[in-house]
Amino acid sequence: MGQSIRIGRIFGVQIGLHPSWFVIALIVTYIVAAGQLPVAYPNWDQALYWVVGALIAILFFGSVLAHELSHALVARRFGLIVREITLFIFGGAATLEGETKRPRDEALIAAAGPLTSLAIGGILFSIDLVVGQPQLGAILGWLGFINLTLGLFNLIPGFPMDGGRILHAVLWKLRGDRSVATRNAAGIGRLFGYLLIAGGVFLILQGGDWLFTGVWFALIGWFLSNAAESTIAQVGVEHALRGIKVRDVMESDPPSIAPNESVADLVNERLIRGEHRSFLVRHDDGGLAGIVTLSDVRRMPRENWEAARVTDIMTRYADLATIGPDAGLEPALKLLQEREVNQLPVVTDEGRTVVGLLTRAGILRLIEARMRLGV
Repeated sequence: MGQSIRIGRIFGVQIGLHPSWFVIALIVTYIVAAGQLPVAYPNWDQALYWVVGALIAILFFGSVLAHELSHALVARRFGLIVREITLFIFGGAATLEGETKRPRDEALIAAAGPLTSLAIGGILFSIDLVVGQPQLGAILGWLGFINLTLGLFNLIPGFPMDGGRILHAVLWKLRGDRSVATRNAAGIGRLFGYLLIAGGVFLILQGGDWLFTGVWFALIGWFLSNAAESTIAQVGVEHALRGIKVRDVMESDPPSIAPNESVADLVNERLIRGEHRSFLVRHDDGGLAGIVTLSDVRRMPRENWEAARVTDIMTRYADLATIGPDAGLEPALKLLQEREVNQLPVVTDEGRTVVGLLTRAGILRLIEARMRLGV
């Protein structure tokens, strides 16, 4: 999701707010405070509309967070690592490491979110029936409606929405091939995205009260179709990498540097004069101390380059992601994406011996060549 503002942890899961979250929070507040509440409760003070509207917007995203947390907790139950939950303009997304091993597990993880939203909506509506206080009743009623809508909308069988992931699990079970199921589910998701865009354009042309709804449908359809296209492209990439080992693509003699070399020498003698942008940092006995990249140098002020040493700016071995030479390229690429790095040292003997360097650029060159050749 890009850069997000971290606001804390819940059940050990990092929670972040994407900048687009503030946009939709303001939109929801405005719609409720300026449009809905004055019609339903015409005798309230103007300030009260905005207070209740803001509370509904905040609690709405609390509902989205509960939806995503349910995904995360069930995923953790099946052995997946939950890195972060990010709230953004279209709702929320849980970032998971690893993949489910069985269709049943994926279906249960996907279903957890909509079931949680539907349960919250039902509970809030039930409470609203017995609450006599109008402001509290307005909040409960709107939140109940929003949660029911959120739960039902997410059950639309358009991958990568929850309903689409349930469909993917069903297709995976029926066909016995995860990649084929992903391609089919993503194709259906793309179709639903186009239908939402078409419906949104139709509503926009109606004008009046339908204008905002039409714009929102079109935006969601655009997001869904783009996500489906990305998934289809990812399946193509996985197909191109299938059966290839890390040792087939890695640089077997990557450039290295000593930890006590100055940053100025690294820049002047290697980065400027050579084509490499990353270097293994090795001790005198050849052991891996870490890795240093152009990005590490750029984070240090230029006036400090002469006095600083490579060891001062490198990523140390304990913090490195590494991989073995016999690992497949598919998990290697996923590790690069999850750790948000451009290279992985290739090691053997439990990390004691470095045999190469796997780079994102090297993998992309291979993918491009294989896809052009149709192999």
